Amino acid sequence: MPSAYRSYIAALMLLLCASVAAAQDYSCGAIVNAAFESLSQHCAELERDSLCAGNPAVDVTLAPGFAGSEPAAPGDRVDLLGLSKVETGELDTEQASWGTAILHLGANLPTTSAGPGILIMLAGAAELINEIEAERVMRIGEPLRTVALEDTTRYKLPGVIPEPVGSLSADELLLVDAWDTTGGWMRVVTEGSISWVESRKLARLKAMNSLPRLGLGQTFPLQSIALSTGTSYPECAEAEPMVAIQTPADWPISLTVNGVDLHIGSMVTFQQVHRNALSLTVHRGEVTTIFGQKARQGESIIGILSETVDRDSAVLDWSGALPASEAEIARGERAQAALNRLAQANGWDEFQTFANPPDLVHIVQRGDSLYGLARRYETSVAGIIAANQTDEPLRLFSGMEIVIPDPGSGFSGRSQSPAGAPATSGGTTDCDSLRLTSPLEAAYGSPTTYYWDGLAGATGYQVNYYDHSTDAQVGSFSTSEGVTRLDLAGHFRWEVIALVDNQAVCQTMSQPLRHLSS
Repeated sequence: MPSAYRSYIAALMLLLCASVAAAQDYSCGAIVNAAFESLSQHCAELERDSLCAGNPAVDVTLAPGFAGSEPAAPGDRVDLLGLSKVETGELDTEQASWGTAILHLGANLPTTSAGPGILIMLAGAAELINEIEAERVMRIGEPLRTVALEDTTRYKLPGVIPEPVGSLSADELLLVDAWDTTGGWMRVVTEGSISWVESRKLARLKAMNSLPRLGLGQTFPLQSIALSTGTSYPECAEAEPMVAIQTPADWPISLTVNGVDLHIGSMVTFQQVHRNALSLTVHRGEVTTIFGQKARQGESIIGILSETVDRDSAVLDWSGALPASEAEIARGERAQAALNRLAQANGWDEFQTFANPPDLVHIVQRGDSLYGLARRYETSVAGIIAANQTDEPLRLFSGMEIVIPDPGSGFSGRSQSPAGAPATSGGTTDCDSLRLTSPLEAAYGSPTTYYWDGLAGATGYQVNYYDHSTDAQVGSFSTSEGVTRLDLAGHFRWEVIALVDNQAVCQTMSQPLRHLSS
């Protein structure tokens, strides 16, 4: 082969390699990242009640009677008042395109509030339908300046027995932007805070008549929406379609999503995992449905969809909360990263997501035990002890507040073995072997022998007994045996705490015992 020809082939191969490398630059993940970057670059200074397109792969349908055009370039804006439907495009590797759009809802928030209102982000093959008619929409305008007629109190909410949050002095200037539905209260938005004042204690201006009234039945743009996403598997996980909703951290918002009222605070993602199933994952805060289900950060609930005449994806009911999967957690991290990019461009606060639910605080009731609480909250005895451990063995008494860490992470009746305690292969002590054996239902007032099955490796036991009527602890003593003799009167319950080197490792408690006189 002539050398010139070999040189030509080599050059051609280099060109082909360069082309492949260039194509790899537009891989699935790179296209998604570029789409999110475009969203933050072109959607700075995002106005209230507007839509901003991250790229041209966004289709907008306006309601009849509203003039306007669909987004044709990144950064194009659309007024939400006339929005009927918005769709973002699925991954197109040939065109290096993946649709993204951000909707900024002012909702019923004051125009003076810092940061954004509600942010709804569509990404990939996602669709949002606006179910609020334009003539029903309430919009919050600029506040009006007035003055307090007398010293008065500011309240968190209007009502018969409201909660005070501050005060106003006579002749003090303030800003108001809305009434309550009765007209007896006005919303004050002075000094960056939101509160309510009795309207009769403020100077009345004619311009106040035009202020909106906040309450049930009042709607803001897109307060009721229907969501759907594509259900096919994308080329890479980053290109999953989704809808993310972020509300202000200190202002949970009620939205109707696919026919069901949801109370959201403060970041969730939706993805249609099946033609008849919509997944909702909470990445920060919590969500409560009108049906009573609650999901907290790190948890997901599934909505069962049913096709109806007027809506293609109405939710019939929501499932109970389940731990979010790794894929759902990763989806939330991607959504939050994109929202944080947008926050940087607009000067808003940034946030983080959480993979696990927050710790719960449980108020101890009669009959509670560490083992029972661990089973009830699907967590571990070891975790409860570690979260509440003090220098003394952990003792439960009625009315006591204890932390329940990682609820829903999985039940374990085993507690971590302290130094010197025999452990299983997993490094834990088996608390199941510690149990009360007698008496379990009734006891005589005369001295009675109490038995329990001991714990291997325990160096001692602490026996506590409680008055059933008051739940107050009336006695406690220590022993190294799995048996003791007590002379107790009245109805009571008793518990045994296994100790290793004076550290509580396991605990069990009886139900109240009936007192027998003979």
